Amino acid sequence: MFCKSLHLTISAYLVLILMVSSMVMSCPTGGYVSPWNDDRSIIPGQIVSWMHHLDGKIQRTGRLNRGRGTFTFGEFKGTISVGLAWQSRTNRRMDGFLYGKVDHYGNLTGDNITFIYPDFLTGLRGKFVHGVLHHATAVDVVAERCNNGVKELKIEQAMHNKDIIWEKEETNSSYIGKNRKVMDPYERKSVYVGKSTKPNANEGLFARRKFLPGDIVSYYSGQKMLMEDKIFINMIRDKKSEESEYQLTLGKNDQDYFGYPENLRFDISKRYRSIDEYRTTLGHKANHSFENNVDFVAVDHPVFGGIACLVANAEIDVDEEVFADYKYGITNLSWYNQERENHTNLDICSARRKPC
Repeated sequence: MFCKSLHLTISAYLVLILMVSSMVMSCPTGGYVSPWNDDRSIIPGQIVSWMHHLDGKIQRTGRLNRGRGTFTFGEFKGTISVGLAWQSRTNRRMDGFLYGKVDHYGNLTGDNITFIYPDFLTGLRGKFVHGVLHHATAVDVVAERCNNGVKELKIEQAMHNKDIIWEKEETNSSYIGKNRKVMDPYERKSVYVGKSTKPNANEGLFARRKFLPGDIVSYYSGQKMLMEDKIFINMIRDKKSEESEYQLTLGKNDQDYFGYPENLRFDISKRYRSIDEYRTTLGHKANHSFENNVDFVAVDHPVFGGIACLVANAEIDVDEEVFADYKYGITNLSWYNQERENHTNLDICSARRKPC
């Protein structure tokens, strides 16, 4: 059985501040309202620098809820958030934020709450209950401004798939999601599938926009199942290899975070491996390379809950192919063993500073 390994643990990405503008832009209180900034190239930096000082410390507009491990940014009366607020979903920026007006308990509950993806340009707006998605549609962040000490967003319906309803759901061995033929809004802006640049490979995953280290490049969802749901003792080796080709381990590394059993797997069954049948997330389309530019990391998605994603470990340019290290370890896969041997030889040549 050959499963891709979610090698990096969550602790490697416990920092909210992964991208900071070189200039800290505070939002004055006292009724000050700034003009709208509609330059989408700097909107993310403006928001992040409002949340954080350049040294990474939280601005005075933020409060930490130690019990939930979340940060809330906005105006407070005592310890209760009031009015317009932002709230991180965890202590990591990559898990996104909730944005909207809190209820009288200070909770982000209502019919006009928005989940903001970590690019700060994409969202899901609709009904959330105590921060959990009930139903929402895709939106785009088109402008931001300071409004009495809080970053306010101008949000519009997304250009594509604006009528698709997204709901919180759990997949299983026989169910991969209600919108399986629709791309996640962030995914649609981020990646596409094309002919791989690798010899002997068919499809590959490519960047639709530029990514910096720490950025989510693609999500990796699928069917959540236990290993024994699909791999049986009496299976021949070739059948096991075929069935586990798109499996990704998750529970073994991150069960403490999501509460998943150790033998939980993500899988893309054979019937869903064509993008004509499943394309909500496309992380499974990334080919293997020991010279990988992304790593597998666990992430909390508003629709699918705890899943995996591909996080850039280097700058990735538009139209550059995305490669992940599958970390198979000891395996009978000849192509993988050959690539590992080639990679090892190149390392030896590089260390000796001699051509091979």
